[in-house]
Amino acid sequence: MAPTFSRREWFQLSACSTFSAMLPLSAESAASDFKTYWGDLHNHNSVGYAQGSLRRSFEIARNHLDFFAFTPHAWWPDIGHYENNIEKKWLDGFRRTREHWPEVLQMVREFDEPGKFVPITGYEWHSTAFGDYHILFPYPDAELKLFDDPKEFQHFARQQGCILVPHHPANHLGHRGVNMSVFDTRVSPVMEIYSEWGNAESDRGPFPYIRHSEGGRWTRNTAQYLLAQGYRFGFVASTDDHLGYPGAYREGLAAVKATELTRDAIFDALRHRRTYAVTGDRIGLEFFVNGHIMGEEIPYVRERQLSVKVTGWDQVERVELIKNNVVIHRDFPVDRPISNKSWSEPVLICFEYGWGPWAALGAASVCDWDFEIRLERGVLEDVQQCFQSGPFDENRRDRILDKTLHSVRVQSFTARRDQFEDIANKAVVLKVRGGPDTQLSVSLKTPSHIALRRSLRELAESGETLFTGSFPKESALIHRLVFRENYHTEYTVRDVDDGVQTSWYYVRVTQSNGQLAWSSPVWVERVRSGRAGPK
Repeated sequence: MAPTFSRREWFQLSACSTFSAMLPLSAESAASDFKTYWGDLHNHNSVGYAQGSLRRSFEIARNHLDFFAFTPHAWWPDIGHYENNIEKKWLDGFRRTREHWPEVLQMVREFDEPGKFVPITGYEWHSTAFGDYHILFPYPDAELKLFDDPKEFQHFARQQGCILVPHHPANHLGHRGVNMSVFDTRVSPVMEIYSEWGNAESDRGPFPYIRHSEGGRWTRNTAQYLLAQGYRFGFVASTDDHLGYPGAYREGLAAVKATELTRDAIFDALRHRRTYAVTGDRIGLEFFVNGHIMGEEIPYVRERQLSVKVTGWDQVERVELIKNNVVIHRDFPVDRPISNKSWSEPVLICFEYGWGPWAALGAASVCDWDFEIRLERGVLEDVQQCFQSGPFDENRRDRILDKTLHSVRVQSFTARRDQFEDIANKAVVLKVRGGPDTQLSVSLKTPSHIALRRSLRELAESGETLFTGSFPKESALIHRLVFRENYHTEYTVRDVDDGVQTSWYYVRVTQSNGQLAWSSPVWVERVRSGRAGPK
């Protein structure tokens, strides 16, 4: 059971954490004490105006995430009157959130299991003029309190020790983009730079804003532009998914560096900006400047040692070190040669499944999958789930049914409808320790009985396709395997800086499959002011 505190005690504990948020950590602590935990801090279901039951969301989250904040749509003080009276959908959603708020709190209490899974209470606040935020509470039994004024909302959050996270910030000012005139890092230490909306790092990066009606990315509200103006915030990603699927693949995840899997430790990581953002794959990322971890502000020093460590779930195409929004170093693990010694380290094998009848053919039915992957003369070290939100189904589940040192069994479903970016496929990625003679066998029970067996030597040369029937039936693909030389890198770069102005550094990772990761910045400055906005 989680420790029990009165609300007054929660306020006191949270306030202490807030006041210490900008204190630097020791280099020794930064280098050794933290683990990486994965979560979704921004997700929706039918409590509000999205789809999916409340319990379904929590069950899916617990199945594959470390922490999860359900953030039901709650209020929009400057909502307008729109075409076809669409505002009624939102107003009805706000009413449902108020009506079901006690159930939300009960669900958080029921699923709370420190050390295994941490649910976080929160809700979303819209504003045409000031941008959208979701509030995260450091205690379970939160009050649903609605504000018209952003300053009052921030004051309430500070009093409660809460965190306000701005999302889809790169919308234009006055069109639900972040309004930096009221931005306050004391209560908003991190910003959501990626979600199903797209990528807000810059106006020219991949994943533009195309899925909503507010237009594309406005330069002045992108993360790089705001950093150049002197604002300081860490990076997170979350899904903002509206099919009730927390942690949906390719829609965004938040990674936190915390000492343990508890609510207090997660909030401590968020307040200290020990965070990074990924689009989908759970890319391992370590970044230090002179031994100081991502998110820190450190005093000026002329010589800086920038240490980077990356472990991907596909080939890593490039790792970029960025200083003041300019790339100062690129590493290309994808180009490293493979030798016989490469078999001494684990390899990655992706099993992707889906495809199937097109919606345009009027045959986009749901296909159920039940399959097992087995190894002979090899060990299964880890599995990454690449399960996305579509097709929406209240009762079906994507899940790993069983995992041993030599096998994994998966239950899943696919269809060419309700898809994010029209990709109908799902996948699992296996990290396998073996050799060229290790045998990998795939056995499908549904949608049809098919088996395929290949050695890792063969899979190093070519992937293999499984067809469940004649066109246009579903297919599956065992991707060509990836060696560690191409998915892992670590190095140190020396930067000598003769300037006296503040510099910021962060890391951007790009995999060959298009998945990205961004570390939170580290700031190096002569005089550490601690101000919330531009200097």
